Amino acid sequence: MAKKVKKKYTLKELDKMSTDEAQKLPFAVRDKLLDLVITDGRKIGGKQPARQVGLMCDWFEEDVVRLQKIKAVKLCFGGFIPVDSTGEVPTLDPKGQIKQVFDNAKTAVIKAGSNMDRVINSLIFMKNIDYWGQMNDIYRKYIKCSPTRAAIGCQDLNKLYQIEIVNLFAYKVAK
Repeated sequence: MAKKVKKKYTLKELDKMSTDEAQKLPFAVRDKLLDLVITDGRKIGGKQPARQVGLMCDWFEEDVVRLQKIKAVKLCFGGFIPVDSTGEVPTLDPKGQIKQVFDNAKTAVIKAGSNMDRVINSLIFMKNIDYWGQMNDIYRKYIKCSPTRAAIGCQDLNKLYQIEIVNLFAYKVAK
């Protein structure tokens, strides 16, 4: 018995569909199309320095028509701090705190029904910008999709915190 091959839709095919037609596609198909829409929206304005390649794009072009067609919704997250499930700061070590913050962000994004490859923007505050390289090393393990991003030195974080993800935006497909 031949295995049924599922059709893979392209953005050109999505563009030709009416909103009603696209929204009648199965959830799994719309979910795959969301990845294509997000990838297409990431823009690089010019040559990036080597240290920036893979970390961020210059802007994200939000195609609301395509997003509406597949019933995508934007998720807005904020305030990820280096606390564990007990609400305590488990370590004062910057590297440990950076990992904890990204673990917390990943957990929330997944719980909301998305994944870290659908992050389109983040704003990160760091108490000591000298840890920027360490943060980037850990960031690359969690976020591989090159969203728009800013990492800013901010000495006025809570006295125990070395890092906070202030804002993070991602998409998911509504059921």
